[in-house]
Amino acid sequence: MLIKTSNKAIFAFSDTHGNHRHLQVPENADIVICAGDAVEDDLKGVEYDDFISWFGALPAKWKLFVPGNHELSFDLNQANDIIRKFEAAGITVLQDAVEDCDGVIIGTVSGNARIADEDIPIDLDILVTHYPPYGVLDEDLGSPEILNFVLKAKPKWHLFGHIHATEGQQLQLGSTTCQNISVFNAIS
Repeated sequence: MLIKTSNKAIFAFSDTHGNHRHLQVPENADIVICAGDAVEDDLKGVEYDDFISWFGALPAKWKLFVPGNHELSFDLNQANDIIRKFEAAGITVLQDAVEDCDGVIIGTVSGNARIADEDIPIDLDILVTHYPPYGVLDEDLGSPEILNFVLKAKPKWHLFGHIHATEGQQLQLGSTTCQNISVFNAIS
């Protein structure tokens, strides 16, 4: 999915599940975002090597990675070595964080994060999560916490994956454009 904001071309995807080399990433993208499920994590770490090599070689200035539910090492807090590999390749791993990408403010929040209303940023251009918000293209598998975050933060865009059946679909939630950026079906 390619979007333009603040004179930046942003390409975002999720759910490659090891098939990342089948994905066509525009060479003119300033920011490339992967919203998780890049691999099938077997808790050994080596399954990330090819993805990191491919992702790190993309010409975009900013490369952001948000772990999904298949990145088990991140869920089990065993990802320190993997995060170092990402960082060495010029890839920023974002987990419940905000990054200023040359004026484009991108934030992430995990599916079970309970963030106090007063701590929710209100200046996000893009929210990236692996899970969809509850009730939005989610097949009843979305996160109520993410829904609350979107309704309070009101980002211009909310990009997410996880639900392969609704990949590529878009829905407006107030002033936020919600987009499922899963590519699983398109590249499998």
